[in-house]
Amino acid sequence: MIRHDEGEGIHMLPLEHVPRYIQIREEIRKKVLAGEYRPGERIPSEPQLAREFNVSRGTVEKAIRGLVDEGLLVREQGRGTFVARPRLESALFRLSSFSEEAKRRGFTPSTRLIRAQVVPADPTVAQILALPPGTPLIEIVRVHYADGSPLVYEIRQLAYELCPSLLEEDLEHSSLHELLLYKYHIPLVKARFTIHAVTLQGEAARLLGVKEGSPGFAVERITFRTGVQPAVRMYQLWRGDTFYFTEEVVGLG
Repeated sequence: MIRHDEGEGIHMLPLEHVPRYIQIREEIRKKVLAGEYRPGERIPSEPQLAREFNVSRGTVEKAIRGLVDEGLLVREQGRGTFVARPRLESALFRLSSFSEEAKRRGFTPSTRLIRAQVVPADPTVAQILALPPGTPLIEIVRVHYADGSPLVYEIRQLAYELCPSLLEEDLEHSSLHELLLYKYHIPLVKARFTIHAVTLQGEAARLLGVKEGSPGFAVERITFRTGVQPAVRMYQLWRGDTFYFTEEVVGLG
């Protein structure tokens, strides 16, 4: 028996009366939910499934299209169909860390430190942080994971003179925001966010496990230590297939 929704009613249909594409759709769903097809894993191709179920490729395509529309599967041009990875929803305009957001959504967060170094401020970053070009900056590059999947490539930059000993901290297991606030007593009082769509390239694409040119989001957050003095630039690249932003606005109308 397979449940079939029609209008406002729910009916249980004998298996022999259920269209073949729905039967195949439910078989694939069961394998995903049972972990036989794991998140991020490619499922068998449409010709393979057509042979397995002894149906036409069009029937298989219709079954898969339904699961793609639901968000259970995702198609990648030229690569095949994959089980969708868990999606992390986040409120954008909040100063909480990635780990806090991930835990709030029921994911297990982790972080990998790529490098932490002192670099001269290039003209663009110097202007953002209101510093002279060439000013020594602490630059920290990390990748954030949720349930073992890489989601975010992140660069943090701040003037070296603000906290020279920051590079001695455990930067894989500590919240940078909390270190700056509570250990180094830097009063981070407000932040300015920008977000736009990008294609992921180079090191970011490689570390996030996606092809060059895959879609993503760029999020830049400038945190201020007074009303006008910028202190920290955070630049994040998010995988577009595993994340979406949401924000609630009250008091309208």
